[in-house]
Amino acid sequence: MNIRSLALVAAVVGLVVGGTAITAQAQQTSLPGPESARLKANELVVAAFMADVLNGHHGDHATLYLTPDMQWHGGTVGTVAGSANVAGLMTTVVTSIPDLHAATQDVVAQGDEVVVRVVVTGTQKGDLLGIPASGRPVRWDATDLYRLKDGRISEEWAAEDFTAFLNDTGAYKAPWIP
Repeated sequence: MNIRSLALVAAVVGLVVGGTAITAQAQQTSLPGPESARLKANELVVAAFMADVLNGHHGDHATLYLTPDMQWHGGTVGTVAGSANVAGLMTTVVTSIPDLHAATQDVVAQGDEVVVRVVVTGTQKGDLLGIPASGRPVRWDATDLYRLKDGRISEEWAAEDFTAFLNDTGAYKAPWIP
């Protein structure tokens, strides 16, 4: 891990993620080896990204956490390549849903990957993914896999429940949703 990555991990001390404070205790936890320390550092980078960019509504900060060649894979939404373009996407999301909150439910790290399951809530106040602003509350589940390289996020596979988002905005009513 390089100096920039260590500085980023150190910067997350005291941030609030998914209702749980990340404290100096996470930094001081006795870890059995370098692999465990790397896993914890990767988890902290992802937690800081989510706290700052998503819950902090700072889409423009995304590039601080991303490699320049970052790729965001959104399934049927498509792939967004390049840290500046991904930051633009994040900015669109947090300005379209200005009270967005991603509540972390689970975090699993292995190798250079961190998987986070979240529940996203907010109110759609702006156009998003071609869906006009509805002014309605939205809620969806997501499971996102982040790949890290040298302490920064290099890829994300975003598995978002867009059917729930479409239903909540009134854009589409799936026949199986009451």
